[in-house]
Amino acid sequence: MKHVLFKKNSLFSTRFVGGLLLSLAFHSGSVCAQNEPRYNRIASLESSNEMKSYQKDLRSGASFAEKHQRLLLNEGLPQLFIDGNRLDRAGVRQRLEKIFFDSIADSTAYKKATDSAVTQLSALARSEQISINGSINAVLFLGELKDKQGRLLTTATEPLSEIISDDSVTPAVRIAALAGLGKRIQELGASSGENKQVEAATIVPTLNKILSLPVKSLPPIGRDWMQGRALEYSSNLLSILGDKSQELDGAVKSAITILKDSNRAIDLRIRTVVFLSYSANAGITLPADEILTAADELVKNSLRDVYGIIQDKKFEEEITGLSDMGMGGGGPEMMGYDAMGMPVENERNYLPITYFVRASWRLVTLADSMTRLAQQLDSDKEQYEDRAKLIRSYGVKFYEEPKDASLTSAVETFDPESIVPEANDPESKDPGKETDPETTPKKLSPFKLR
Repeated sequence: MKHVLFKKNSLFSTRFVGGLLLSLAFHSGSVCAQNEPRYNRIASLESSNEMKSYQKDLRSGASFAEKHQRLLLNEGLPQLFIDGNRLDRAGVRQRLEKIFFDSIADSTAYKKATDSAVTQLSALARSEQISINGSINAVLFLGELKDKQGRLLTTATEPLSEIISDDSVTPAVRIAALAGLGKRIQELGASSGENKQVEAATIVPTLNKILSLPVKSLPPIGRDWMQGRALEYSSNLLSILGDKSQELDGAVKSAITILKDSNRAIDLRIRTVVFLSYSANAGITLPADEILTAADELVKNSLRDVYGIIQDKKFEEEITGLSDMGMGGGGPEMMGYDAMGMPVENERNYLPITYFVRASWRLVTLADSMTRLAQQLDSDKEQYEDRAKLIRSYGVKFYEEPKDASLTSAVETFDPESIVPEANDPESKDPGKETDPETTPKKLSPFKLR
């Protein structure tokens, strides 16, 4: 059996997330007006005498005094949102952490400095005085702050959760906060600490709230993104919580609600199946039969979604007359040459490869989830396992042979009722009925009537 591996976040690329954050509407809270910083670029602050004095004091073990706090809050954190640094926001966050926190030798001073930063960054997330990009960058920095031992700052977890759960905060900022929460879950998964289950349990209520968001609480694209991530994070928490996985019962109920809603996005519903399949393996009682039935229907929906695009393009060719002129389904590339140098017509493909990659992810993901869910059945277990293998084989085929014929073959196998007969397909005619050639309408593009 060949394996196709998909990164969990492959559909959540940096470019996509960046575009998502910038596209969502801005809704702000309040904070005291920010004074204009004296240093208009991070490089100017780094090379200043004030910064050198700050680092010298704190490297020597001095306490975090008021003058140090002023420099951090009035000159350091504003670097996150001033125009001079707008082309290198990620780099600014890294440099700020290095110059302001790496130089602190005393643990008490370090805690005081990070506590001050957490409070101010939480306020900047709700600020009306800075740009939306500045608020996003502030929240990203909040999620990246580390403690003296190099672990993500636990005191930032609660403020991040509050921002995520606050309906008055702009969706883009809430999404940025959720990314910070995801980093904490990832770190907990790799940790061997004794309190990891306790820390994980504190994150669960926030994920539960995201998964139960009302329909009109966020723009659809933002809501789907947040719930998709919450499902992924909940799956990761299952292994961390271990025998306390029942903490995620609320998330399971919300996931089932999303799965049953045919109006929700296909990819989001597929992610619910993934989470539910892992939940079943973790010992959470689930209606496995219902979920498997829904998963099987999602296979058909996934195929119809792509197959419909092929039919739309064929219809477009038909009404424009492009197919008769040899301009459809690939244009000049439709003609090739055989080994003897004779021209031959290549196979016509209407779908770009990217569509097959997504369809492959959908089928392989559903098949793997169905295999896990089938283990919970008392009967029909082998039937679902065999069907999952068949579904997965087509998913692999999409990846290895991204051709329209591969897609059509899958539709014929799993959803034959959706097949659209070709116009010149003899099987589409009724053999028992003769047609009058004089009255049979001819296939003609309206654009040819000119």
